[in-house]
Amino acid sequence: MYSKFNTVSEAPCQELISERDKKAVNYKNLFKSTDVTNVGLIGTGAFGRSFLAQSRWTPGIRVPVVCDQDLETAGKACLQAGLATEDLKVCHTESEANDLIASGKTAVVSDARLLMNLPIEVVVEASGIPGAGALHGHAAIENGKHVVMVTKETDCVVGPILNRLAQNAGVVYTPADGDQPSLLIGLISWAEILGFEIVCAGKAGELDFVCDPDSKTVARGSQTASFCGEDLWELNGNSAEQGISRRRRVLESLPQFSVADLCEMAIVINSTAYDYDAPRMHAPIARIIEMPEILCGRADGGILQNEGVIDMVNCLRRSDEISFAGGVFIIIKCPERETWQFLKNKGHLVSRAGSRAMIFRPYHLLGAETATSVLTANHLKLPTGGSDPNPRVDVGARAIRTLQQGQRLTLKPDHSIAGVLPEMLPAKKMAPDSPIPYYMAAGNSLKHTVEKGRLLTYGMIEHAPLSSCLWKLRREQEELFGM
Repeated sequence: MYSKFNTVSEAPCQELISERDKKAVNYKNLFKSTDVTNVGLIGTGAFGRSFLAQSRWTPGIRVPVVCDQDLETAGKACLQAGLATEDLKVCHTESEANDLIASGKTAVVSDARLLMNLPIEVVVEASGIPGAGALHGHAAIENGKHVVMVTKETDCVVGPILNRLAQNAGVVYTPADGDQPSLLIGLISWAEILGFEIVCAGKAGELDFVCDPDSKTVARGSQTASFCGEDLWELNGNSAEQGISRRRRVLESLPQFSVADLCEMAIVINSTAYDYDAPRMHAPIARIIEMPEILCGRADGGILQNEGVIDMVNCLRRSDEISFAGGVFIIIKCPERETWQFLKNKGHLVSRAGSRAMIFRPYHLLGAETATSVLTANHLKLPTGGSDPNPRVDVGARAIRTLQQGQRLTLKPDHSIAGVLPEMLPAKKMAPDSPIPYYMAAGNSLKHTVEKGRLLTYGMIEHAPLSSCLWKLRREQEELFGM
């Protein structure tokens, strides 16, 4: 377990850590305050439900108000989390909710505006809707609440301005532990504080590529591809680039990256000193033990054009091997060969030449581990993500077929938009001919026909009122950061 709290000696922590405990700081010591942190949860999808369920067992956290546009969905989430029916009530006014909370029960609301003046310290925004996330995050900050932003769709577009507004208001804005951006930023900061030089950092795709050598098939979730006549398990002495290209070609029927992957890694790039190496990332299909060999510069036999970059990997494994789905990793250089040879002898992942090693966290636990972000914000007044994110990159949207005038760019549950593929690109100032971020285009309509191959621009989009806060914050972000 790595610690993300690299500033534990700073003033915010002194009040929480006794003299006796200063030599042995751990999570319990960091959060030993007896004060309960009251949380307002917005959104009861998978992430919100997992946070709500675990919060019942998390010392020092209470969720007295749950918000979802769909009250039935919110109610079911509360019941599934183990809350008793008699302890829940739908509230339509602020006074009604306040009275219910004061009685120790849980208020269920459909309007997030009710939540902002209730007795809570932290808002966990998990709506998954870009415009709603912007609106809720901004409102929470204006009302003196810390914000744990689960809605990555918002964070990758206007996270830097929301963070700066929070700083100015004396509250914290942070991505959520349990999702890859916060976890990867934490792993990177841990490596940097130790003086490790990072070659590549990133995440694993949400679903592994599970190989069955006997049937010559590879399954990814419910989808399966055959590799008859091919040896995909071994790179067979070929260069990494050749071996990875062969796997990508043979398994081209299986999705090899997602919009969410790019979105999450854009947040990491904007919060760190690292960059991307390819517009849709390399996303190699690779076994865990191969990663130190593959995710390095081409001069060292890898696939990267540059080092010190953010990327992702699709884990290729057998069914009897551990899953890496949704985990995070760093590839580091090993200047002290003796140390890393020792670790290699213990079974740690070091390249054959002993020049690189991989350190990884093979899991993320969704809302079950978001409490660390909540408690860090409320008690330590610190984010678990980047301390001062800067809008360096965006996820853009490119048409892969002709898109018709008036077409609504509907965002599907898997983050996809019909006829559009995402790609990483430098952030640009809003202008009619500038590329529009993917999640700013989402949910809106096209002003005119867009030819295949073109990047979507601001001038092509007729944005709806629901997204107006997102657009307003984006303009403010550009002015503040001098884009």
